[in-house]
Amino acid sequence: MTTVNPIRQRTTRVHPGLKFYFDYWLLLAVAGLVIIGLLTVYSTTFDLGTLAKDDATFYIKRQLWALVLGIGAVIILMQFDYHVLRRFSVPMLFITLFALLAILFFSEAIFGAQRGVYEGSYQPSEVAKLVTILYIAHWLSSKGDRIKLITYGLFPFSVIVGVVCALIVRQPDLSTAGLIALVSFTLFFVAGADWRQFAVAAGLGGAVFLTLILTLPHAAARVEIFTIGLRDPAQAGWHVRQTLIALGRGGWTGVGLGESIQKFGALPAAHTDGAFAILAEETGLLGGLIVIGLFLMIVWRGIRTAMQARDSYGFLLALGITCWLSYQALMNIAVITAVIPFTGIPLPFISYGGSSLAISLVGAGILLNISRDAALSKRMQPRRRESNQ
Repeated sequence: MTTVNPIRQRTTRVHPGLKFYFDYWLLLAVAGLVIIGLLTVYSTTFDLGTLAKDDATFYIKRQLWALVLGIGAVIILMQFDYHVLRRFSVPMLFITLFALLAILFFSEAIFGAQRGVYEGSYQPSEVAKLVTILYIAHWLSSKGDRIKLITYGLFPFSVIVGVVCALIVRQPDLSTAGLIALVSFTLFFVAGADWRQFAVAAGLGGAVFLTLILTLPHAAARVEIFTIGLRDPAQAGWHVRQTLIALGRGGWTGVGLGESIQKFGALPAAHTDGAFAILAEETGLLGGLIVIGLFLMIVWRGIRTAMQARDSYGFLLALGITCWLSYQALMNIAVITAVIPFTGIPLPFISYGGSSLAISLVGAGILLNISRDAALSKRMQPRRRESNQ
């Protein structure tokens, strides 16, 4: 007579009592950001849509389609145990690498970069953020203490992350590559890597990115403009000055929804990279703090979900997604406030971009799945103790 492993059974089925359980704080934070994002996208694109497409709603409709795709993916994800993703992490990584390579040969260059299809709205590099986390979480959780060894830890880890980042740098998109590297090394350190390995990896990775910043013409130019602005704000780059004007015009409560002036050509890429600046101009410091507060709520719930996960894979996956969304938000807001040199990285859930919104929603869906699994595991513990007695 064959026996069924109860743990294996729990990895493929959802307990009926928790089928509709959600981390409502996390869900509220994501929903709030999505709603604010839709308002911001429409405010920053209705004029652009009218001029370029003779349709004021052209861009918001594309964003809504991405929202529908993202919500659909979340609904599908919630029907399964997130451990199923382990089986697909390797093929998904290879597919993503192939897509990143194909983009370099077959996509149309937009503003000197080859990053996506459909007018750059759907970018494989956005998918690479999540897929790399899925693979790294699986890889690190399967190695255990062996990651302390160079042959099992630092060397293969560096190769994996290096290949992904190299293809993205080639687009060129140095900021996204840096984000993926930063999230991956955070997971590598938290997973228990030897501190000497981590120091070597951090040193080599930092040296590589510093070399790229100094040698890539567009990156070097941005750093030079940034340093000039630090010495004399009046000589700061056009983009920096326009974002600061937008922040200044917003004041405490903003000029009103839809009333921004900077979005009408003064601020480049106001609907993508500069979305937070326009949001702050129209809703003021209060609106900006609300957005930051919602991201902090995601960080709180994400770390809580990671700590309550029932295994190392769930812990690393939840932590990786939380780091990805929070690091990216921090980088975007730091650019808008002129704390770091300009980078073209979007603000999750807020900036225009189909792949950014859809993949960010998928990441949030995985967090919701892990939190539900943790609740199920907590409920099952008293029952297991009773059965053992």
